[in-house]
Amino acid sequence: MVVEEQGEEACMMAWAAYDALPAPVCALSPDGLILYANRALYDLLGQPSGVLAGSRFTRFEPPGAAGEEGDDTPGLRRLRRTDGTSLWVVEAVSTVPGPAGRPVELHVFTDVTARRQREMELRRHVDAQQRLFDRLPVPVFIKDQRGCYVACNAAFEQYTGLSRTEILNKSSFAVMSPRTAKAHVAQDRQLFARQGQTSYEEAVPLADGSTRMVCLTKASLADEGGGTNGIVGVIHDLAEGLPNEARLEAILEQSPVGVSVSRRDDGRIVFVNTRFAELIGLSRERLIGSRARDYYVDDHQRERVLDRLRTAKSVVNMEVQFRRADGSPFWTLFTVNQAVIQGVPVNLAWIYDYTERRNMEEALRDMASRDPLTGIYNRRSFMELGRQQLARAHRFCEPLAVFVLDVDHFKRINDSYGHATGDDALRMVAGGCQTILREYDILGRLGGEEFVVVLPGATADESRVVAERVRRHIARLPIPGPGGPLNVTCSIGIAGVEGATDTLEKAIHRADLALYRAKREGRNRVIVYDPGM
Repeated sequence: MVVEEQGEEACMMAWAAYDALPAPVCALSPDGLILYANRALYDLLGQPSGVLAGSRFTRFEPPGAAGEEGDDTPGLRRLRRTDGTSLWVVEAVSTVPGPAGRPVELHVFTDVTARRQREMELRRHVDAQQRLFDRLPVPVFIKDQRGCYVACNAAFEQYTGLSRTEILNKSSFAVMSPRTAKAHVAQDRQLFARQGQTSYEEAVPLADGSTRMVCLTKASLADEGGGTNGIVGVIHDLAEGLPNEARLEAILEQSPVGVSVSRRDDGRIVFVNTRFAELIGLSRERLIGSRARDYYVDDHQRERVLDRLRTAKSVVNMEVQFRRADGSPFWTLFTVNQAVIQGVPVNLAWIYDYTERRNMEEALRDMASRDPLTGIYNRRSFMELGRQQLARAHRFCEPLAVFVLDVDHFKRINDSYGHATGDDALRMVAGGCQTILREYDILGRLGGEEFVVVLPGATADESRVVAERVRRHIARLPIPGPGGPLNVTCSIGIAGVEGATDTLEKAIHRADLALYRAKREGRNRVIVYDPGM
């Protein structure tokens, strides 16, 4: 269809092909007037049908949106719905012929509001953590695996007179004498080797060049694999003397994390600070005398804590789930150290509410595992999940098959109808596969127009039946195009797992060979690998 030779009515008829697209689309004149908007854009902006044409698109930009600090995502833009709420979109703009051959801008939007909100919330969460860190009344610092300072709080700067810029990313040897630095580094190495906590007396440097004897308490920081990836240290000034009971309780009250003290012999709680009581949802009076074991959600996690205490005498930053008074669970970073207070052996515990951070991390991990165009697994996540299924198949001596699917003549679609139509075709192919495949089959996008599927419990011959159903279903799908619906076909190659030493990569390679045979034999067909290929 040659749009530039036709009038406004012909243009509107051509643009109507975009009405079937799930992505919001609009056409704008050079001065910003909306000439056309599809149904998805009306739904996105919360507008009644037919009111957008002739209005300016800038009416949906919130005041001051152009000057906001965003991120480096190309095309990121903030808009405002009819009800006043904001949304974030990624915008792609191209120039197409309009009425009387005049060029107009075609805008295609992707709604990224949920992702943007999660990223902003995570950023606020990290900033809040730093503010809490700076509110601690005692000097605290953190070192990484290299022994370099990576963080310190305001109390540390005030005590030593050294600013963060003077010590961050520097080792002890860069900020103190070699003899003093050697003593601190020796203690750090012991912590990296055995984990846990240590306390010792040593000199620390001050900004005026002098040193002061202090008591340093250091604890190792554990990574996800249980190894040590850093050290947190606290400075206690010996000149001030040891804190008495009232002063110790006042310090614990200012802690931004929950603190409890329980007797080791019977597990009875003898002290909690206000933050601990808030996290559990009970008064301090009701918590005193109760058993610490009553607040664990999972007995297996509690046993892990006890095992670590028996062997290492401490627990550092273990992820543990606790139960509030109303029964609701929450995730914590849990640290426990054994101590003796007034002759009584106790467990001194800190709990930091990790629930929101954990939920956001899980959401971000899920986003990182998905292909942004089709929503199915990306290559990295597919290979990880596929290897897990292959290991299971080996362990239980069960069959497993792989098929690779390639959209036929995909470059021709992009060249003839544009990349937006090509993207729609890929999304519909992914959706068509999901319609036919079982819930536990694994579907991923290897890249471009190539998809891959792992079918647990299926032989290559059994998988051929599924692949044929997928091929026929995709061939019937109407793909929206600028000149009306179009159809695509696909070629599929299949390979089964061969023996206990086979790998996912080898199976995919064999399926690729079968796919090449399907292409050579005329496309739009399914071929099962045989050794002659």
